[in-house]
Amino acid sequence: MSRVTNTENLYNEWHEDIGKTEALFSILEHPWYKTVKKLLPDDLSGKNVLEIGSGRGDFSLWLSFKYPDAHIVGTDFSSKAIELAQAKVGSETKNIVFQVENAESLSFCDNSFDLIVSCETMEHVFHPQQMANEISRVLKPGGSFILTTENYFNGMILAWVKTWLTGKPFESGSGIQPHENFFTFFIVRSFFKKAKLKIIRTESNHFQLLLLPRVNPQKLCVQDFKSPFLKRLFKPFGRHYTFIGTK
Repeated sequence: MSRVTNTENLYNEWHEDIGKTEALFSILEHPWYKTVKKLLPDDLSGKNVLEIGSGRGDFSLWLSFKYPDAHIVGTDFSSKAIELAQAKVGSETKNIVFQVENAESLSFCDNSFDLIVSCETMEHVFHPQQMANEISRVLKPGGSFILTTENYFNGMILAWVKTWLTGKPFESGSGIQPHENFFTFFIVRSFFKKAKLKIIRTESNHFQLLLLPRVNPQKLCVQDFKSPFLKRLFKPFGRHYTFIGTK
């Protein structure tokens, strides 16, 4: 069995397990979705919007309700995730479709989308540079993208050190994923530069200051800073990094 097929099967099981207990739109409380919601434009009427890594579909569905005159396409590597997403689409929702897609090899034509959104997905693909290249390819000239991904330039690097020393899978705190990349914000920034995408703004949140044995990580974490000065000062160390850019 190929690595890709095996990983897809593992993700199918992962999505099925989570989907059994997950409440509709509960994921919108995650810090990265809160950030993306804040950065979205006021109007997307007539625009084509792609979500890469839509999972079980909640954020794409939310987009379809917020922008009823936009055309939303939600995609995921996992066929089970897409199956669960499609089951949530009501008969009155006409502006959204879900389909299985590989972020490294999208089936869409060049210059197809006005806006591309991807939340916490790039760290789980085998070849993130290829994903960045595909975003560049299917994004229209002048179009925008908003992408969030992990940044381990913080206390979480200690969990990776443990992974490298013990050979055990990385545990992000929300369960072991079938595939996980070690990222820092400057590594991700280089992917976009090579893909000829322009970064116009970055944001970060969830500042994991340290990890200690037998200490709840939340006690050593600041979700966000209210002070603009502290937010700028600590931005390189935010665990969840958001890149806003254009082509």
